[in-house]
Amino acid sequence: MKTIAAVAVATCLVLSACGGDDVSNSSGGSASGSGGTTSNPSGPSNPNGGTTAKAGWSAVAAVDGKEPEFSPSVTIDAQGNALAIWMTNGANGATGNEVWSSRYVPSSGWSTPTRVDTTDGTSAMTGPGASAPLLVGSADGHAVALWQQFLAGAGYGLWTRTYDPATGWGAVVELSPNETSFAWDAGIDSKGNAIVAWQQKTDVADTRVFASRYTVGGTWSSPEQIQQPAQTGPGAITGIGGQGINNVEINLSMTPSGNAVLAWRQSDNTQSALWATTYDPANGWASANPVVLEPNGAASKSVFAPAAGMDAKGNITLVWGEVDIDSNGAHTTTLSQRYAAGSGWQAVQPVAPFIDTTAAGYYPQLAVNDAGIAAVTWIRPDGSLQANVADANGNWGATQQMTAHFDPSNGRQPQIVIDAAGNATVAWQDASTPASADILANRYANGAWGTATLFGQNPQDASYPALAVNASGAMALVWQFYASTTIGNVLQSSLYTPGS
Repeated sequence: MKTIAAVAVATCLVLSACGGDDVSNSSGGSASGSGGTTSNPSGPSNPNGGTTAKAGWSAVAAVDGKEPEFSPSVTIDAQGNALAIWMTNGANGATGNEVWSSRYVPSSGWSTPTRVDTTDGTSAMTGPGASAPLLVGSADGHAVALWQQFLAGAGYGLWTRTYDPATGWGAVVELSPNETSFAWDAGIDSKGNAIVAWQQKTDVADTRVFASRYTVGGTWSSPEQIQQPAQTGPGAITGIGGQGINNVEINLSMTPSGNAVLAWRQSDNTQSALWATTYDPANGWASANPVVLEPNGAASKSVFAPAAGMDAKGNITLVWGEVDIDSNGAHTTTLSQRYAAGSGWQAVQPVAPFIDTTAAGYYPQLAVNDAGIAAVTWIRPDGSLQANVADANGNWGATQQMTAHFDPSNGRQPQIVIDAAGNATVAWQDASTPASADILANRYANGAWGTATLFGQNPQDASYPALAVNASGAMALVWQFYASTTIGNVLQSSLYTPGS
């Protein structure tokens, strides 16, 4: 295996001729502290199909209309076809789950839903960490669905199923029979080849990171443990006093040509470090190395929630939340560090100014496009949702507040995507209007944030947005809407058509 520095140089060569057909899944005035100025979707096109779409967000429409439906995930391919999955109650009602899917085609709308999982519907499928199913999709319409599934006597396993636009859903595969947490993530390239990484117990006290790769037309590789060299010196995670070493908060991002960057947090319950490694199809995984350490322990510094993305030249953007403690107290912010292919890791940069608090409320969400433009969101401890965009050289702009009243009640982080031109969009659940839970989205284009779009009419109970974009800027947004005490939650959607 090579070091992360060596593999990034190779990545630059591999990706230099790659096209910009990346598909994210889950990268003017702005929303003010009270929710800001908002607009409703004005495009007359209908997500149910049959009309020519005009630029902007389409009118809100149902995905399925049957209840109860919750925890959606969505992708969109280069032709504007969207694919969504979600959970619904199974044979045992609220104590059992099923996973369903529907495909949106611009000319005809959402299809009749198809069952994705193969359980009997009697067991909960949200896992010990209440994790929702995940869907990642490629530019050519392939997709991979992931979920946790309970088997009596065996516990929770990590399961997957691939989608081919020509043949539909493939066979169900169990990737790991003992995946006991919600720490897993996936990425997919432009042709549908995918990587899944997850946390898995290796003994009573320790967990490690494992990964498996899917090749279109082939099979899943045997799970491979990501090798982590033993560490010494200040900041090294050694399992002090017999503590276990855990690898958590896993984040995986994949480029259109199949290169990937994997980041995670390692902890022994005394201090933490942020690790990263890379993958390229020709050489496999590079040796993992710690990037961010706590050299003086958690008493002076705490790092958490890493997210990483790679561009076509092999440059990497890493962001995380950090609390620093000195003689003047505690200071918290979102930080970033950039890996420049051929030269290594650069100096740490703050994405936003530090604020004086000990609250670790920063869990950044990151999107990076093939050109290296990065967009990030995070939630401050005061409940405000912040965003920032960096240019291809890693220079961050001014912090922008999306809202002062992010609504965390359904446990979904803000959704952020970015297209090939560097236009970014953030979607979130908002509580700015009393007695109303709303879905809002704001778009960054031409160097400025626009006016937030409100989906539906408040007061309402809308939550759990899922957002995806293709390289040309077409987007699919799906969320759950509480219709009534009789009906419960149903899924709603809006599609975005970019202008000329």
